[in-house]
Amino acid sequence: MTRPQPTGRRGSSLAILLGFLLLPLSHPADGQPAIPSVTIQGHQYVSIQDLARVLSATIEFVPLKDKALLKRPNGPDLVFTLHAPVYVFGDVLFRAPLPARPHDGRLHVSHEVLRQLGIQHLSSQPETSLDSSLAPRVVAAPTGQELEDRWAIRRIVIDPGHGGKDPGAVGSKRTFEKNITLSIAHGLGEKLRKDLGIDVVYTRTNDTFIGLGRRARIAREADGDLFISLHCNAGYRRAAGGIEVYFLSEAKTTAAAEAAERENAALELEEDSIEEEDLSTLRGIALEILSGQFLKESQDLAASIRGRMTRRFKQMDDRGVKQANFYVMRGTMGAMPSVLVEMGFISNPAEEKLLKTARFQKDMADAIFEGIRAFKQEHERQLSDTK
Repeated sequence: MTRPQPTGRRGSSLAILLGFLLLPLSHPADGQPAIPSVTIQGHQYVSIQDLARVLSATIEFVPLKDKALLKRPNGPDLVFTLHAPVYVFGDVLFRAPLPARPHDGRLHVSHEVLRQLGIQHLSSQPETSLDSSLAPRVVAAPTGQELEDRWAIRRIVIDPGHGGKDPGAVGSKRTFEKNITLSIAHGLGEKLRKDLGIDVVYTRTNDTFIGLGRRARIAREADGDLFISLHCNAGYRRAAGGIEVYFLSEAKTTAAAEAAERENAALELEEDSIEEEDLSTLRGIALEILSGQFLKESQDLAASIRGRMTRRFKQMDDRGVKQANFYVMRGTMGAMPSVLVEMGFISNPAEEKLLKTARFQKDMADAIFEGIRAFKQEHERQLSDTK
């Protein structure tokens, strides 16, 4: 039997092994009906209600996050997310053969996932054949206050790109990207603290080299609610300019791929460092798995920031919201909504001149702040609607 393969280190191997040993393999007993199934897009699925019955679990729904938590009395819990190609077993994220899908108002998981978990008595019979008396106890959905306590945005991780031996992009007037990102990060952080009461965590606070793997680990260990990575762009053409915001996914354009390649070049500076373990983790996590987690939130956050930036800087080209494979977000995307902000082209002489000024840096910090605030307000409005 093939066991699930973890997408990254979110728990020890021993804990994972013990978790599987504690998960009872379910076999049909005399008189016990098989788990009823339904066909969705050509594949066999079962409802989480029926899965909960087999595992003697209760179900807790988190509507705002499109998640269902199966709480087991004597073993690791399971978390499934609507349309996400992953599930959580205990505290470990696993690749799902097929995503969880809706059907007739209920969340369903595929036979392949159940087989990974050692659940074998599957049936192709329709769900209506199940004895309703065997249905699991469903726990009431959390109240609006409980959702707010769990999902409200209270801590934001700000990641000033580059630093130390990694200057980032360098302009024709010897303007270093690492200095611009750090200055704007401090301005943004102070405004978040002062105006919104946000707890701000920085991946660096001075001119220090911090590897991409360590940056992601700082964000995860801080238990951040959002991750904002700040950068300046660069291009082969001096005329290239503008502002853009990225979320994690495969690049759709050559320009996006080139931007990711340039920012990921910092990996070469940490190959022989103590952060090799973090680096191997980033490389080992499947991109499609990570981008399925918090994808909508990351897109919405990127759009909100981009909208405020373009309103404030009408003289700069609007390059839009894009997607690309940035390594630093590979380590955060499965834990929190994550975006990477390109605040202008340091390779463009006119924009380099702007980027160096205190006025521009303050205005940029304000614009990013406004985008975060608008996203936070909408996010928490949805939470309050459940009260």
